[in-house]
Amino acid sequence: MNQLVWRLHRNQAFVAVGALAVLAVILLVTGITMADDYRNTLASCAAQNCGSVPSSSLFRGDGAIMDLVDATIAVPLLFGLFWGAPLLAKEFEDGTHNLAWTQGVSRRRWLRANVAWSLVAAALWGAALAALVSWWRFPENALDSRFGAFDIQGIVPVAYALFAVTLGVAVGSVIRRVLPSLAATLAIFVAIRVAVGLYLRPHFLTPVTKVLPLLGSSPAGAWVISSDMVNGHGQNLGASWDVNGLPAACSSSFPGGKGVNGPCLAAHGFHQILTYQPDSRFWAFQAMEAGIFLVLAVVLVGFTFWWVRTRDA
Repeated sequence: MNQLVWRLHRNQAFVAVGALAVLAVILLVTGITMADDYRNTLASCAAQNCGSVPSSSLFRGDGAIMDLVDATIAVPLLFGLFWGAPLLAKEFEDGTHNLAWTQGVSRRRWLRANVAWSLVAAALWGAALAALVSWWRFPENALDSRFGAFDIQGIVPVAYALFAVTLGVAVGSVIRRVLPSLAATLAIFVAIRVAVGLYLRPHFLTPVTKVLPLLGSSPAGAWVISSDMVNGHGQNLGASWDVNGLPAACSSSFPGGKGVNGPCLAAHGFHQILTYQPDSRFWAFQAMEAGIFLVLAVVLVGFTFWWVRTRDA
C-alpha cells in the first residue's frame, strides 16, 4: 500500500522538494547578505553612538525578497488545496477506492496509508520552511517585533500545514468531488485562520497596560494592540483624537493648522496609555496557537476515519 501511495503522489513530492530547494537557495544567499549588513551596521553604530537602527533604512533594497518571504504565509493553504483536498476526493470521484477495497485492503489501512504519508510530508515541508524563514528573519526580528511576522516563523507554520492537509482530506471525504472540495477547503481554512488571528490571538494572555510619556516609545519588540492619548484631566481621547480639542497653545504652525506641538502637550499633562503584548510572550503565543490547530487537525483525522468507515462506498 505504501508503494502505491508513493507512485500516485511522487510527482507532487518532487515538485514540493524542488520548490523548497529553490526557495532555500534564495533565502540562504540573501539571508547571509542581510545578516552581514546587520552586523556591519551595528558595529558602525556602536562606534559612532548613533542609537537604534530602523529596519526600513537598513533593508531598503530588499523589498522584493521580503515580499517573497511574507508570501510563504500561503504555503500551508497550498498543502491543503493540492495535497489534502484531492487526496480522497479524487479517489472517490474516479471510483478507484472501490478497486483498493476489493483487493483485500481494508478501509482503515487505505486511509492510514494515504493520510499518514500526507501528514508526514506536510510536517517535514512546513518545518523546513519555518526554520528557513525564522533564520532569514533574524536581523528583522532583532529590530522589529517578532509578532509582526508571527504566522510565517516559529512552530505555527507546521501546525497550519497539518491543519490544512487534514481539513482538505476531511472535506474531500465528505464532498467526494475535487473542485468543490478545493473551494470549501479554501473558504474554511481562511475563515478559521482569520478568526484565530484577529479575535483569539490578542487575548491568549491578558495584555499589559502601561502609562507612557506622550513622546515615549513602546517596549522593544512589543506587539502594540492599542495606543490612546490621555489629556491632563485623565480623559481618554482614544487613538483618533480631534486636534481641535487640544490646547490652543499647542497648535503648531504647520500648513492648515493640522499639526500639534508634542512637547507642549506633554507639558500640559498629556500622556499615552499603551496596551501591548511583551516580546517575551512570543513563544508562549506560538505554543498556544500551534496547539489550537494541532487539536483541530486531530479532530479532523478522527472525523475522516469515522466518516469513511461508516459511509457506504
